[in-house]
Amino acid sequence: MITASTANKSHLPTKISAKDRAKDYPGVLDDSGGKLFCTPCNCVLDHRRKSTLDDHFATAKHSRMVKAAGEEAKKQLTNTEASTSKMVICETWVATCTAINIPLSKSDHPALRKFLNEKVMNGGAIPGFHQLQEMYLGAVYEREKEELKTLLAENLLL
Repeated sequence: MITASTANKSHLPTKISAKDRAKDYPGVLDDSGGKLFCTPCNCVLDHRRKSTLDDHFATAKHSRMVKAAGEEAKKQLTNTEASTSKMVICETWVATCTAINIPLSKSDHPALRKFLNEKVMNGGAIPGFHQLQEMYLGAVYEREKEELKTLLAENLLL
């Protein structure tokens, strides 16, 4: 005989939380405020039944989103790599301009800016004249000065 107390009981587990499920699938699932999120798909999942998660993982959308997230992670640079890359680009640009006597102020010319942005890989990373002069010219000057000193020292030894 079914009583009122047994009829309302749910068969869902009561002791499993979204945090527990997220620990089972690190990097794929994340919990926030008691809700379980699929990170690649950016959707909320029911954490109470494992079969719901398995069904979601089997979908084409999830497979596609995991693949896209993996490819994007390969393309992304860390902050230190990106800042180092920008520094190298800027110092090379300053060294090139000073070697062929092009004033750094020409970097702000609209035609040159358009060319750098459209035709040069990472050309948009080259800042304006004032930032080039303040941040990069001194380092390029010191490096050129040291190279000149070593070249003169070698010539004196000969």
